[in-house]
Amino acid sequence: MDSAEATGVNSAAIAAALEHAAHVLPDQGPIGVFIHHNTLHAFQHLKFHDAVQKASGLLGTRPYLDLDEFRSAHAAGRIEEQDIQVALRDALGDPPDHDVAFGLSRMRLWRLLLDVDSEFATEIDLARLRRGASPADEARWAAAERIVADGDLCAAPAPSRHRRHAEALRALRAGDPDLAIHDELVRLCAAFLDQGQALSAMPNRSSGFLTAVSSLYSHGLGSPRGCPGVASDFRLIDGRSASGAVDALDVIRDCVVSLGVAADDLDDFILATAAALAGWAGMFGRLERHPDEGSAAAPARLADFMAVRLLLERRAIEQVAREAGLPTLLADLRARVPVAPRGAGLAEAFILVAVASATATTAEVLERTPRPSLQALFREVAAFPDIRRRAVWMEAYERWYYRQVLNGIAALRPHRPARASDGKRPRAQYMFCMDEREESIRRALEEQGAEYETFGLAGFFGVAIDYLGLYDMEPAAHCPVVVTPAHEVHEQPVYTQRDWHDLRDTLRRAWNSARRHTHFQSRTLAGGAGLSLLLAPLYAVYAALRVFKPHSSLGIRDRMAERVAPMPATRLVAVRADATERRSERGKFLGFTLQEAADRVASTLRGIGLTERFAPIVIVLGHGSTSLNNPHESAHDCGACGGRRGGANARLFAELANHAEVRLAVRAQGVQIPADTWFVGGLHDTADDRVDYADLSLLPHPLASAFNDADAALDRARRMSAAERCRRFHAAPLPISPDDGLRHVETRARQLAQPRPEYGHCTNAVAIVGRRSLTRGLHLDRRAFLISYDPTIDPSHSILERILAAAGPVGAGISLEYYFSRVDNERYGCGTKLPHNVVGLIGIMNGHKSDLRTGLPLQMVELHEPMRLLIVAESSPEALLGIASRQAEVRELVVNRWVQLACVDPETGAMHIYTDRGFVPYLPDTRDIESATASAAWHGLRRDHLKPAIIDAALGSVRAHGAATQVEERLGTHV
Repeated sequence: MDSAEATGVNSAAIAAALEHAAHVLPDQGPIGVFIHHNTLHAFQHLKFHDAVQKASGLLGTRPYLDLDEFRSAHAAGRIEEQDIQVALRDALGDPPDHDVAFGLSRMRLWRLLLDVDSEFATEIDLARLRRGASPADEARWAAAERIVADGDLCAAPAPSRHRRHAEALRALRAGDPDLAIHDELVRLCAAFLDQGQALSAMPNRSSGFLTAVSSLYSHGLGSPRGCPGVASDFRLIDGRSASGAVDALDVIRDCVVSLGVAADDLDDFILATAAALAGWAGMFGRLERHPDEGSAAAPARLADFMAVRLLLERRAIEQVAREAGLPTLLADLRARVPVAPRGAGLAEAFILVAVASATATTAEVLERTPRPSLQALFREVAAFPDIRRRAVWMEAYERWYYRQVLNGIAALRPHRPARASDGKRPRAQYMFCMDEREESIRRALEEQGAEYETFGLAGFFGVAIDYLGLYDMEPAAHCPVVVTPAHEVHEQPVYTQRDWHDLRDTLRRAWNSARRHTHFQSRTLAGGAGLSLLLAPLYAVYAALRVFKPHSSLGIRDRMAERVAPMPATRLVAVRADATERRSERGKFLGFTLQEAADRVASTLRGIGLTERFAPIVIVLGHGSTSLNNPHESAHDCGACGGRRGGANARLFAELANHAEVRLAVRAQGVQIPADTWFVGGLHDTADDRVDYADLSLLPHPLASAFNDADAALDRARRMSAAERCRRFHAAPLPISPDDGLRHVETRARQLAQPRPEYGHCTNAVAIVGRRSLTRGLHLDRRAFLISYDPTIDPSHSILERILAAAGPVGAGISLEYYFSRVDNERYGCGTKLPHNVVGLIGIMNGHKSDLRTGLPLQMVELHEPMRLLIVAESSPEALLGIASRQAEVRELVVNRWVQLACVDPETGAMHIYTDRGFVPYLPDTRDIESATASAAWHGLRRDHLKPAIIDAALGSVRAHGAATQVEERLGTHV
């Protein structure tokens, strides 16, 4: 039996530890297709607070906002005392009124501790705390210091249990082996995972990371300065690989055993080691599970990454330990680390002073207090540590906003317009993605009159496809990531323009090839000098125009491109006239049969409650985002389309719904689309608020006037929405007119140096599933995912179940990624954009060499209020509990409180909210819900987050309203 088997560290144990680490590491794929997901997906089986606190201990991250941020929110009125009291009662359980000391109940003591900082360890902290103290408090401080000096008030600190050698060596101030490891490892990872950015490919990538790196060292690469001897280790592995594949698990086992890692420590050691470069390790794990997202020439395996890392780490540890005269075995290093001292007892003294001051206890009484009473006090303080205090603050923080939303819905109920109140046919209807960024444009449409109706649904519009655009290299999935499409849809030029398309494609490929060749040549010594001399004046003029005239310079470029090489007219290969199985090269069906198309159209329309009273024009808008110099651009695209733009799905749905034979089959399923209704697909760009339509040449001539009216209303709405968005941009003045607002967002999207072309989902807070009448006329400040659902046509709740099963995880993923990237932007997010550089077309680094940054940048989350998503469904508690019992992911999200859930009874309007005790009634208080005549009157002069307010214009008729508010008077013509 070898030493590894004797210690219990074998390949099976290592494989299990790697599998565990893979679940905990970041699961973000290549940045070109950014999919929002729960950052702590591996902990989703736990209750939310247990999960974030456990992850905080494992990963060294912040689970919540800091106490100071919560206290500032309380001081500003963002948290009210009633919310704190409810959160405290829930945290305390029974009995909350047990006396602890100094006449304080547990409830009063915990409330006091919410305002007390207790983690201090320096004389500077003490001086700051005591500055300006009253004579009475000075006496209390002196008494408290004497009491604390006697000891035995708190438990002794436990010794730190370092999981890695590097942690122990840093604690011993011997040095940091990671400094030598990471420089080399980042360079190797970037070369191996490159997807086309590098000037030349890493040799031997197809054999895997471990073999490729070993080959590099075998062919002359020298050992890094801090890892002497590692080159010979890799050469030995390369020699073994010549006679057969080298098992990475064996390499890991040898390293682990030689470093003295015991079997009981293996899981922690492997996770901590991988997390030291969590971004790169996570990318290897992600591409191992999803090889289609990576390069076929570079098969990624987490085991290979760990083997290479540990070979470097072993030599780096030996070097640091040797220079410091320390052992290399983990247990021996741990034994050398002294237990951290308790410090001067500042925290205990401060708590005693705070309690004594709050209860008017004098210094004399404080010193006479029996020791058992003081110990009881500190046991209660220990039961409510910093992390639990922040959890209580967060519950109160969330509850305040949730009350505003539910109160707003209740206040709106008496004024809810019936969808067919006047019996007239709508002038136009608009289908948007459920995305909360569409809330403002929908509200702006509805403020133009009751005859304009809007709907929201998941932005793939019920057609899950692999889509191949006209100039795409290969098909890409346009659907939620949990769905695998069975169909492909291709965009093709119309027959009459096929020759022009072939010529244009040839020229386009030649142009791109020339640009790439020029780019590569500019990186060489001779090529860089020569191109600089030839092209520098031209590029200097172009760069100046791009910086100082971003809007007009790109407009000129686009117009020239369209004039010189216009895009050919295209059609989608959407419907197969017969049921023959035409398949693509990948084995998927090309297009849909008539019945498949009808099923999807009927299901989508029933899902949003649009089964009758169709307008002449129904505009279907997917969404995407276009900006410059923005590596995170795809993070602003449609999550329901797999992180891609939803224009193709909108276009496809419109084509299917317009197909005459599909309509006949749809009518047979109870959805009556009139012959004089036409669907128009398009794309709404959420960065510059542009709207592009598809297939307008197919619009029937008699409907041209109706389309022009619908388009004009949408044009007004996008300008109003742009002006509303501008209130978040400090470079835009307040107030701002709709035309100026549109020009401002257009310019931002085209600026090379703009780190905030749009804020994305930074305001998301609530998802509302129900009829539009539930929220039409309620200003939700672009914070609500709005999902259309009509409970009156869903007696079995099957439609609601489909919505929650699809939209629930999507909304939760967006919400939770923003939450974690906001509460700890450096560890869960990726920090500020300013030092970011794209690496290998798979992600970003800080500067030229760092960990692969995951999560969201500061400029996308700085405005975000980190809360769990509140899902409000127009349904009953019984129906929702039934759905949760059948849908495992919905149940996990709800029961473990990763989302909050509330419901509104479709008939009575009664509200319930889900708690750890199940659904409990919620009694709304509508007294503080404000109103305004138009949206701009409510938001026009403010940049902060707004409470819901009733907007009269969007209700279809102006309610009796008093004199114009001061805001409305100041806005004047901008309203």
